[in-house]
Amino acid sequence: MNTVPGETVTASSPAVDQPTGSPPQTAARGSSASTSERRRELLTYAAYRVAERIINLLPRTVVLRIAAAAGNAAYDMSAGKRAVVGENLARAAGLPPDHRRVRRAARRAFRNYAKYLVDMMRLADLQEEDVEQLVQIDNLELLREARADDRGVLLCTVHVGGMDLIAPALHRHGYGLHVVADDTTYGRLYDHLVKIRARHGLTLIGWRKLRGLIRALRNGENLVLFCDGGYRAGDVPVEFLGEATTFPSGPAALSARSGAPMLPVACSRQADDSFRTRGLPLIRAASDEPAEIYRATQALADALGGVIAADPGQWYMFRPIWPGTDADRAAARAALEMARRGEDWTKRPS
Repeated sequence: MNTVPGETVTASSPAVDQPTGSPPQTAARGSSASTSERRRELLTYAAYRVAERIINLLPRTVVLRIAAAAGNAAYDMSAGKRAVVGENLARAAGLPPDHRRVRRAARRAFRNYAKYLVDMMRLADLQEEDVEQLVQIDNLELLREARADDRGVLLCTVHVGGMDLIAPALHRHGYGLHVVADDTTYGRLYDHLVKIRARHGLTLIGWRKLRGLIRALRNGENLVLFCDGGYRAGDVPVEFLGEATTFPSGPAALSARSGAPMLPVACSRQADDSFRTRGLPLIRAASDEPAEIYRATQALADALGGVIAADPGQWYMFRPIWPGTDADRAAARAALEMARRGEDWTKRPS
């Protein structure tokens, strides 16, 4: 469950604010390390392409059953990740982590993540005529409304269902999407994923190449941002599924600076393994003042929290979302109370 090439990056404020990444460190590590990394990159690329070919040769129903079995096995063997997912879903369900319904939802989350990976690999051979059967969009008019002034739109979401599948569905209607992704490792595989997704109207933006995000939004490009990155001191305090944590400042900050509205979006997997996509009411940040950033971000947290609470087993998040220590929990609650009182939560004591 670690970061993989092309994996979407959560919309944390550093990712939005930093135009470049850390300088390359290959030379400092020496030629032997560089050779080892190149060999690992080549093997990873080759293994991925073989798996991709097999997954696309087999019927989707077959590989999804295999993926579900793999997800069940991962749940049984990954005690640490299982505990994290259980803690997250317990908040969503309003039940103790060891409750039977929470355990059942956590197992589903592992299965759904494995199915998601299969569907991502099947993008390589996905045909336009198959997209209509695979993805249903309930209210495309919301996106049209959001784009009424020819600005781009910030599609804000969480790790539910299959957000990447929205891209080919919207592509059929003439809309493209941009998503920030990890481009720091496995360059050859990343380049392959860039080409595959570009065919379906999804442009991957490496996190080290973010200087043009605001310009892209002003030019009418749509940007997907994942908002469930977990607690980070310094991010925007929110109440999420009944408990204090933080959301990234990136979505509201980009909305304020570019004029682009935020459109909360969910793409949920259905019982027949198709996807249903719906947009929620638009949210706009009028300025980058802390009070306005908090207001808009809390509205976003409320909307996306409702998506998760409706079906917790769809949410595959393998990182802790809420503070893990008493000190961090107290800090999160204090920052949230400051924001609710209209105080400048960015100046709270560290």
